[in-house]
Amino acid sequence: MLRSLSLVACAVLATAGPVLADETSASDKLRILYSTRFTFTDDGLPLVTVQIMGNRKKVELRAKGGVAVRPDGNGGSTIESDGGETWSVTVENAKPALIQDWTVVETLGPDDANGITAAVARWKDRGFDPHSFEIGTLFGTGGEVIDTREVRIAIDPVAEGKGSARAAELAKKFAVKTQIHQELVRRPAGTIVARSGSTVIRNPSVLWFQPKKSTETLTVADVPTGTGGSQLETGTEDRRYWGAVYVTLDHDGSLVAANAVSEDKLLAGIVPAEMYPDAPAAALEAQAIAARTELLQKIGRRSLTDPFLLCSTQQCQVYAGAGHEDPRTTKAIEKTHGIVLLRDGGGMVDIRYSASCGGHTEDNDAIWGGEPDPSLRGRRDDAKAQLTRVTDVADFLDHDGDAWCAKPKGAKAKFRWTEKFSSEDLTARVSVEYPEIGRITAINPKQRGTSGRIQTLAIVGDKATVEVSGDLHIRRLLGGLKSTLFEVKRDGSTFVFRGAGFGHGVGMCQLGAIGMAEAGRPHDVILAHYYRGTHLHKLY
Repeated sequence: MLRSLSLVACAVLATAGPVLADETSASDKLRILYSTRFTFTDDGLPLVTVQIMGNRKKVELRAKGGVAVRPDGNGGSTIESDGGETWSVTVENAKPALIQDWTVVETLGPDDANGITAAVARWKDRGFDPHSFEIGTLFGTGGEVIDTREVRIAIDPVAEGKGSARAAELAKKFAVKTQIHQELVRRPAGTIVARSGSTVIRNPSVLWFQPKKSTETLTVADVPTGTGGSQLETGTEDRRYWGAVYVTLDHDGSLVAANAVSEDKLLAGIVPAEMYPDAPAAALEAQAIAARTELLQKIGRRSLTDPFLLCSTQQCQVYAGAGHEDPRTTKAIEKTHGIVLLRDGGGMVDIRYSASCGGHTEDNDAIWGGEPDPSLRGRRDDAKAQLTRVTDVADFLDHDGDAWCAKPKGAKAKFRWTEKFSSEDLTARVSVEYPEIGRITAINPKQRGTSGRIQTLAIVGDKATVEVSGDLHIRRLLGGLKSTLFEVKRDGSTFVFRGAGFGHGVGMCQLGAIGMAEAGRPHDVILAHYYRGTHLHKLY
């Protein structure tokens, strides 16, 4: 039984009178879906709402033994079909949401009242009408208050989709770091219509579905495969989900389906996709704690204009529903029940991890910008774990075989790698984004981070030279390289990239965690190795 999840409704059966709603106003029925309020199950586990798919014209659901429809959410009335196990959901009279993009020019802590007041005054003096937006969430459990909030000072709202260009202009003009904050000015509206046999239910904005039998899962038809979100995905499959599924309105007035699921069931579907289930138990336990911390830390900080707390893509954590669990990862989740990683100074760690650091982890600010995080400092991935800087990349690539991430079976291909591209192939790839460059003649690293990962790269052509920045941007531009920790040499008309690692290299090195576990290190030692100045805490 789930609590604190009652929504309102005024559902009408095709063959019956209106269903009574609960005490909540029908006009506020979407409020809880867009809020960052934490909700818990009767078992004391966080209840998380996760996107299944969006931008749909129709959603089909089924369950063995039948489906119960709850217009008011849990705790409200229940409607059952006379047509079997399947429901088809569409929308009528849909109206899209109104969203606008703000440029964030300063970010402060929620308790910094003087700083917030000064920031607002500063941007007023520059001729703007600044607004403050608080994101994140605050909750207390297990004797610990968790506060992931921050206050964003934002200026100059523009239409959705135009924020990036405006933010870049303002960053250049005022020499500040900027980002986009999306504000939901008006929620989408429409009537959700569910049909099964001769039973028809019409309800404003949202309908909830659960299996009649608590031991069964709900199956949602035609979910995009891969990252789980949009119609751009080429394949689809039917996927099963624990808990409840609700169908509501997407930004454009189409349908979006989401899963309200307890934390343990959600993690059981996530962790096997994040680390090999046959990894040593201690590595799986470290991954489970990291995934749990990441999950809770992101709530209220992502999907701010969406009717769910988390997306199901790599931007959040890839989630493909039930049926992907593995007994070994589930055991690791159960063994670490409720345990998260906290900073010694308070608050949850901003969890980051990658497949292989290649022997040296990286500073968070070198990869994504922003403020340096004391818990995410680059260091050698070995028993000494020294805070060092890679200054000779060629020498580093030739050695450092004592790293934890070099030790697991099958790790070598991610630990060290070589890629070769002809000048013609590389030119074709780069000229898609930079057509002015001409034929590429040289590639020169200009700035590197602590681990040797490239932050800025000069690509020299016979017509122009361009400088590119950003870890993922560089990797994709150059043909999908495993990392930016590389050196490049020219051999005639061929460019040879010799590199280390797989991924951004910040935080926990997953192959390194496996290597440490194989050497007998427990999960707390593994996490302390990759996240300094932290400790474990049992929240629930």
